[in-house]
Amino acid sequence: MSFDHYIQSGGKRLQCGYTTGTCAALAAKGAAELLLTGRASEAVSLRTPKGWVVKVPLEGPRLENGTASAWVTKDGGDDVDATHGLPIAASVTRQPGTGLTLRGGEGVGRVTKPGLDQPVGEWAINSTPRRMILEAVDSVRRALDLPGGLLITISVPGGQEAAKKTFNPHLGIEGGISILGTSGIVEPMSVQALVDTLALELRQAAASGARRLILTPGNYGMDFLGSGALDLPPATTGWISWAPGPWTCPRRSPSSGAPTLWGRPWTAPGWRGFMTSCWWGTLANS
Repeated sequence: MSFDHYIQSGGKRLQCGYTTGTCAALAAKGAAELLLTGRASEAVSLRTPKGWVVKVPLEGPRLENGTASAWVTKDGGDDVDATHGLPIAASVTRQPGTGLTLRGGEGVGRVTKPGLDQPVGEWAINSTPRRMILEAVDSVRRALDLPGGLLITISVPGGQEAAKKTFNPHLGIEGGISILGTSGIVEPMSVQALVDTLALELRQAAASGARRLILTPGNYGMDFLGSGALDLPPATTGWISWAPGPWTCPRRSPSSGAPTLWGRPWTAPGWRGFMTSCWWGTLANS
């Protein structure tokens, strides 16, 4: 069943997809239904935080030894997505009490550095997907009037290898991919994922004690800064080699001092405008 939502980008009509968080919530909902009713649905659906309904086939449903499991195939649409095609799986089993417990499994990363959405040591399942997963499973319990406790495990076969193609190794997320998504929807060719990653790097730098921020819009600037030609104390200085446009600069900097923009103006048309909007419009004294 197709996901018929599109955006226009670069004069092209591009198909949207759905996030790993949406897939995990759908798989968990299907597995919970299987566990509590003994029957597997052919398809599962939910309304994403964006307001769009996603309905997909429920794949590989299995009920064995008191544990129900199933998966949903990740569809990134026309986006360049390292997780496209991966099975996002969930298993659900009963536990004492009435609470819902969520944990990660094979192919889901763990956080090893501060400054991310989840604390160090926790599974890399971000806040919005966590809420979506728990709400999806709870909706099944409420519909059946079965309030017993459930343990939900999210896993991604192939996730550890796929994570090498993502930002996770750089961000300190080890062992697999992250379960992500704020809207539940993947919009192709969007810079939002890069902006979000930039914001994460800034928070991580601040959490590690960095108090001086240096932005450079390309590899030449990054290579120069890394060469040691400037006196930059490594314990208190970080830099990020990425800046696609002035509108993507973070609106609040975690650094206590004014940021520095480093680059080569003669190789960047419109550089002065970039510097002005980035420095004064969003970063200085923030």
